[in-house]
Order: sequence, then C-alpha cells, then structure tokens
Amino acid sequence: MFLPTLPYGGGKTARQTVTFGGVRYGRGGGDGELSESLNLSTLQFPALSQRPPRTQAGSWNSPTALFGRGKLCVVDGSALLYDGETVGTVAPGEKQMAAVNTKIVLWPDKKYYDTAQKTFGDLGASVTAAAASFTESTLTLPGQNLEAAFAPDQALDISGASLPENNRSLVLRAVSGDTLTFYAGSFTPGSSATPVTVERKIPDLKLICESNNRLWGCDDTTIWASALGDPLTWYNYDGLSTDSFAVSVGSDGAFTGCCAYGSGVLFWKEDLLHKVMGLQPSEYQLYTYTVQGPKAGCHKSLQVINEVLYYLGAEGVYAYAGGTPALISENFGTRRFRDAAAGTDGSRYYLSMADAATGAWGLWTYDPQRAVWLREDDTHALDFTLLDGELLFLAGKTAWRVGQTGGAADDDLPWSALFYPMDETLHNKKGASRLLLRLELAPGAWVTAELREDDGPWRRWGTLHGQRGRSAVLTLLPGRCDTLQLRLSGSGRCVVKSLIREFVLGSEV
Repeated sequence: MFLPTLPYGGGKTARQTVTFGGVRYGRGGGDGELSESLNLSTLQFPALSQRPPRTQAGSWNSPTALFGRGKLCVVDGSALLYDGETVGTVAPGEKQMAAVNTKIVLWPDKKYYDTAQKTFGDLGASVTAAAASFTESTLTLPGQNLEAAFAPDQALDISGASLPENNRSLVLRAVSGDTLTFYAGSFTPGSSATPVTVERKIPDLKLICESNNRLWGCDDTTIWASALGDPLTWYNYDGLSTDSFAVSVGSDGAFTGCCAYGSGVLFWKEDLLHKVMGLQPSEYQLYTYTVQGPKAGCHKSLQVINEVLYYLGAEGVYAYAGGTPALISENFGTRRFRDAAAGTDGSRYYLSMADAATGAWGLWTYDPQRAVWLREDDTHALDFTLLDGELLFLAGKTAWRVGQTGGAADDDLPWSALFYPMDETLHNKKGASRLLLRLELAPGAWVTAELREDDGPWRRWGTLHGQRGRSAVLTLLPGRCDTLQLRLSGSGRCVVKSLIREFVLGSEV
C-alpha cells in the first residue's frame, strides 16, 4: 500500500538588512529596528555608526541657562556672563533668553545686556520725586536725571499726582535733564502736592520669543509684542508701524510655548494654537486652531528645522508644518515623557527629556530626512543654543559642543545596539541557521556580539578587535528558536554595514 507523500515545506531563506532603523519601544518593529540604542547616529546612514565626539565648551559652578549671540551668554548662579566676563547680576534659576537688535533679554528677571554698548540694566524703569510741576505738555521732576531712565517714544505711566487727570499713560516725545515732554494738551498745568512716580512698565510675561525684530510674549490671558527693535518699549499705541501690540485671548488653560514660525508667531496651549499673522500692528490678525500643542513644562522643546516645527506634546513628539501637527514618535509606544528641552544643528532634532513613569533622563536624536529616532545616552540637558553654527547643550556644570566630527574627546565612547526581536510572523516552526554581520572597525575599536533565543539567557558569541583598521564578517550560529534577538556592544569607531539572516522553515506543528 502506498501512503500519500507530504510536500516538503522547508528551505533556506536569506534576508539582508540593508537599511537599519531607529529605536522602537512599542510593538510592530521590523528587521533593522532597535529595542534600545546607546551613542548611535545616522551620520553614515544607511549603515549603523556611532555619534561624533563631543567637546567641552565651558564649565561653571552653578549654570542654569545658555544663549548664543555673537559670543556665549551664560547664567551661572546669580552672575550673567558674556564671553566669559561677568556683565550683570540676576536671580539664580532657569531663564528664558532672546535677542532683539543688540540686546539680550532675560526672563523672568526683565533685564537685558546690550552687546554693542556693553551695558546691563532693567527693562523697566521708575523714578519718584517728592515735588513735580506740570505744563500742558511737560512734566518736571526737579533734581532727577530723567535722560538716564527714559527715552523718546517710550510709553510711560504717571501716578501719584494730586490732580487726578494728570495720572495718565502717555508716549514720551522728548526728554531733557529733569523734564519730560509729551503732546500738547496732555496735562492740567500746576504743581503736585504729593509725590509723583513715572514708570516704564514691562508686562509680566510667562513665555518669550523674538520675531521680526520684536520681543513677543504672553501672560495668562494676553499676547504681547514690544515696539519694533526696542524690547524696553511696550504699551505704545500711536497707530504707527513701529508700535507695540497686545491682544487678549479668551481660551482656557495656560500657555505652554511660543515661537516664531515663518512670518507669524505661534502661541501654544496643550490643546490649542493661537497664531498671529501680519507685518505690523495694524495688520496683525489672530487665528485659533484646536490642535495638539506642547506639553506643560516643555516650552524649550520647540525647534524649527527646514520650516517644520518639532515639540514634545502630551502623546509624544509632533511635527507642525502649518496644518495639523503630526505625531512622529509612534516608535516610543506607550512611553510618555516630560520636562523636555531641545536644540538643532540644522539637520537633526536633539531632545532631552525625562520618562514620565520612571523619571530617568535621556537624550534622543531625530533625523527628519530618514524618520529615524536614536537614543544617545542618559544626558539631562538643561538648555540648548546655537553658536557660530555649532549646537551646544548644558548638562550639569558643563556645556558641550555636539557633532564635532574631527574631535577626539570621546572617540573611545561605549556604544550598543539592541536589535528588535527577529520573528518572521509565520506559523511554521523555524530555526535560524546563522547570522552574518559585516563591519568596519577603526584601530583600537572592538565589538562584541550576543544572542538570545526566545526568552533564554544572553550568550556571547564573539568579539572582534580593530587592528590598523579592518573590515570583517562576524558569523553567529544560533540554535532552533521562534524568536531571536541580537545585541551588539563595543567601544571606538565601528560601522555595521549589513546584517544577513539565514533560517530554515519547519513544519506548521
């Protein structure tokens, strides 16, 4: 009797990973993607390689903020340093900084440093005199040097005058010695029997940015802009193109970020966007959109690369190109993050943030051209800035330059790549017969390969050392398994050029 012949379903299949991917913390990973990475980069894409070395840009005692404007500006404790020299005193703590013309402004201190005049001072000013006299257009405060405090075209608030109609907010037209001149008919002539105060007020802004030579900002309910080119002048509404600007908004919730974008300025809440468009105050229009915005505490994560704005929101990292923001961090799965700060070198997005569940810090990079995320290390960066085309970040007491391809500061840095579990998503039983890795090793570098079959222990399969620089193929021979995971780790410069898998399909039972 003849029995039926069962078809043979086995065979050897080879698959080559030509393009390596980035990290993926959720499900659905494919060949070449990573479960985790350390000190990797897309600089030699499509191969897998290490990030460039970092070099120190400076070290201080208690730094909390960096800003690049011609030279490096640093807040170190209560000292403001510019190009290494102490130029002013501020309150300790984190800062927001922006530059308008030659002035670097600091918030929440409301102070500035003029890099051209080399002067440091308060944005606001106040002068009080026990005696004061008014004409129809002038106010005189005897003995006061008003030229040192105020300048023409600034909006001033006058209070304390014994004649109530002289307590006004007016735009200054001229100043000479102890006399301020305003438009004719501004005052009721006479002397004040009570002390008079003249003040240049600055709004209490929570967030700031610079756009089109104006300082922009917001408090809880209002969006503000300074006069053109002058961060000392607010509340000036003469109907001129150089005027300051303010508009109230009625939306719920606190603002979580603001930034210049194209020809407009964006003011974000966690679930809302207010966009100001126009070239001058008479043309400014406010548009409101219900979209996902930056998460609270992540206002420093906003960065623009090639006209695309990136930021950390409640559900992950978003890319905004003028329409509806797109989530670009699906690779992070269910992991959520907080307290993000970011910077860019013009081509990559560097993002330092804390895991919302564990509090663990990390520095990730996103390559928009290749849509690849990689984790560099556990750096907690307080601030980022761009100076002379170089990206710097502040971590601990040290500022580091990013991406110095010719440097040797950490050429022997450790690195690792934990590959996503390899599973053919077939019901057949199978056995991986071998893995072939093609690598390039710099002199003195080394790499170790480990394998884990199903949920078993890690097994070390081999180590390669670079001698005078070499290219090599590393062959790994795993046993029969359903899921296979590869881990590479090493030190020094190593390029993983390709990965070839060979496996044999078995039966369906």
